[in-house]
Amino acid sequence: MSQTERRLRRSANTTQALCLQLNSSLRRANLSGFVLADDDGVCLAAAGDSHACDEIAAHLPMVGRKAPNFEGVLFGPAVQWDVQMQSLEIEGSNLYLCAIGQSDARRDQLQHSMGAVSRILMPAAA
Repeated sequence: MSQTERRLRRSANTTQALCLQLNSSLRRANLSGFVLADDDGVCLAAAGDSHACDEIAAHLPMVGRKAPNFEGVLFGPAVQWDVQMQSLEIEGSNLYLCAIGQSDARRDQLQHSMGAVSRILMPAAA
């Protein structure tokens, strides 16, 4: 008996796999963006408006160091974003995953993406 494939698109490339996952969560929650940033504020993967994702990625470490689970508004030079962000640690590195926009499904999709990002980035067991 064959199982139905639950993931329609996959990639062996880590960055592409992360972007595909974030894009899937973005669509399911009807958000304007999803971004994964490192502790230097570099955008590692994103879905949605690339300019907004890059700008938000730069803010995430400053916010995440003070509030590892943040829900509120981030301000840019001429714009503001309603976000929910969670920090995670992978192999000793601090990362920040952020959902951009308002949606009833935002919290659930952020949690789903946290698990997926962890699975994608964790090294395979030897």
